[in-house]
Amino acid sequence: MMIAFLIVFLAAMFLGVPIGFAMLLSSLFFILTDSGSSLIIVPQQIEDGLDSFPFLAIPFFVLAGNLMAEAGVIRRFVLLAQTLIGHLRGGLAHAVVLSGALLAGVSGSGTADAAALGSTMIPALEKNGYKKDFAVALCAFSGALGPIIPPSIFLIIYGAMGNVSIGQLFLAGVVPGILMVLVLMLTSHIVIVRKGYGHLIKRSTLREKAIALKETALDLVLPLGIIGGIRWGVFTPTEAGAVAVVYVLLIGFFIHRTLSVEQIIKASRETVQVLGAVMLLIAMATIVNYILALFQVSDRLAGAMVGLSSNPILFLILANLLIIFLGSIIEDTAVLILMTPILVPLLGQFGIDPVHFGMVICLNLTIGLVAPPVGLAMFVTCSIGQISIEQFMRAAWPFLLALVLLLLVIIIFPSISLWLPSHMVHP
Repeated sequence: MMIAFLIVFLAAMFLGVPIGFAMLLSSLFFILTDSGSSLIIVPQQIEDGLDSFPFLAIPFFVLAGNLMAEAGVIRRFVLLAQTLIGHLRGGLAHAVVLSGALLAGVSGSGTADAAALGSTMIPALEKNGYKKDFAVALCAFSGALGPIIPPSIFLIIYGAMGNVSIGQLFLAGVVPGILMVLVLMLTSHIVIVRKGYGHLIKRSTLREKAIALKETALDLVLPLGIIGGIRWGVFTPTEAGAVAVVYVLLIGFFIHRTLSVEQIIKASRETVQVLGAVMLLIAMATIVNYILALFQVSDRLAGAMVGLSSNPILFLILANLLIIFLGSIIEDTAVLILMTPILVPLLGQFGIDPVHFGMVICLNLTIGLVAPPVGLAMFVTCSIGQISIEQFMRAAWPFLLALVLLLLVIIIFPSISLWLPSHMVHP
C-alpha cells in the first residue's frame, strides 16, 4: 500500500498537479483502498493539523511585511544602507545585502524580499557598473535571508509542526543570520575585486546619514522590538506578530503617512494569497503524515540511521542530503511541512537539540530558494532581470559555495545557534 501511495503522489506531481492537491489525491487513494480507513480521517486530520495557536503568527507577520512594503520601507532601508556603507569598495552591493537583512527582520519571506530587492536594486546595480547576472544573483541571495533572520515563516512552521518553541527559534536565528550577512558581503567583495565591478560612490555627509537614520528609525524599531520583546519575555511570537501589524498601521498612517486604504486592501489580498497556499499545504500534509505514521516511517527511518551510525553530525549530514534531494523535486515550504514531523522525533536518539536542527534545516531550505531546479527566489529575480538560469548560476556559484560552507559550520558547532536562546527569559 505504501508503494502505491507513493506512486500516485509522484504521478500527480509528474502531471503538474499542485503539490497540495497531489498530497490530497494520494491520501484519498490510500484511504479509499484501505479497508481499515474511513474518509472521516480527512476532516479530522485537517482540523487537528490547523488547530495550532503558533500558526496565528503567520498571517500577522506576512501582513506586517506586506504593509511595510506598501509603506515605502524598502526605499528607506536601501537609502540607509547606501548612506552608511555605499562609499566603500563594492558599497552598493554591500548595501543590497544589508537591505536584505533589514527586510528579513520585517517580512520573513525570502521570495517576497528577493522580488522587492530585485525590482529596486538590479537596475541601480547595473547603472553603477555591475554585470547583470551578478546583480540578479546578489539580489536573490540577499532576499533569501528571510527564512533565517526572525521573524521567519519557515521557523514558525517548523516550530508549530515540530512542537518547538518559536521564541527560541527566533532568537536562534539571530547569530546565523548575522553570519550569513557577513558571508554574503565577504563573497561579494571577493567577486567585485576580482571582476572589477562597481564605481566608487561619494561618501555621504554626516547630515545625510542623520537624515537617513531619522527616516528609518521607526522602521528599525519593529525588528529590534520583536527580538527584544521575545528575548525578555514581554510577549510571545504570536503576540509579537499582532503588535507588528498595529505598529505598522500606526506609523504608516500617522507618522510617515504613506499608507492608504487601497494599499491596506492590496496588502491584505496578498496576505490571503500567501496564507491560502501555506495553510493548504499544512492541511494536506497532516493527512500524509497520518498515513506515514501508520507505516511507522519515523521508527523505521530512525532504525536505519542508528544502524549506520549514532554520530549526530553524520545524522545531520544525511538529513540535509535527504532534504536537498526532496528540495530538487518539490517546493521548499512543502519539504519543511512534510519532513518536520518525520525528522524531529528522531533527534532525541542522537542527542540533537531541536532548536539547533531548526536552524540547520531552515538554512538548508534557504539555500534551496536560490538553487536550481525549483528555487523560487532564483526564478523571481531571473524573471525581473530577464536572464537565463544558466547565466544566473555562473554568477551564483560563489554565493552557493559560501552558504554550503556556513551550513557545515553551523552543523558542527551547535553553540552558534543555541547561545542566544540559552539566555532567553521565559514569560
